[in-house]
Amino acid sequence: MTLYPEITYVSDASVDAALDHELRELLAACFTKPEDRVFKERRYFNELPAHRWVIRDEAGALVAHIAVHDKRLFDDRGGVHRTGGIAEVCVHPSHRGRGYVKLLVAAAHDWMRAEGFVFSVLFGISRNYASSGYLPVDNLFLDANAHAAATRAKASGALAVAFTPLAWPEGEAHLPGPSF
Repeated sequence: MTLYPEITYVSDASVDAALDHELRELLAACFTKPEDRVFKERRYFNELPAHRWVIRDEAGALVAHIAVHDKRLFDDRGGVHRTGGIAEVCVHPSHRGRGYVKLLVAAAHDWMRAEGFVFSVLFGISRNYASSGYLPVDNLFLDANAHAAATRAKASGALAVAFTPLAWPEGEAHLPGPSF
């Protein structure tokens, strides 16, 4: 019988100094590119997420994490869709290969469905998230300054999953705000 770890939801507003330190330690251990040095100073890459899920090991150490940003996706037809932006998905190197990412994604998806999200978007490697329903999308644009066309940039490596029968929009789809 396989025992799965407990997954805990954490509102970012409830993160205290101790948890902030643990999050930064985990993120810094998992993300090691030069641009990822930001995790030494803060618990997010570009934008503070509102929601997090974590896994602790038997000794209580933080070993896995996923964050969700509450975003609005705008399509060319005037539609506005509540969309979860998945970010900072990581598992400590000593705990990889145990299926924790899939468990965290499933927990975040269950919560997003219950909260009325229409889509979830992340930036990653397709083969790593295909089993969770993510498919590549090539029409997503990030709007660094709300809807200023001059700041719009096509997103690369974007993957999306729908939580309702509504299909991913055709034409351009825009996510205001910084990348996550």
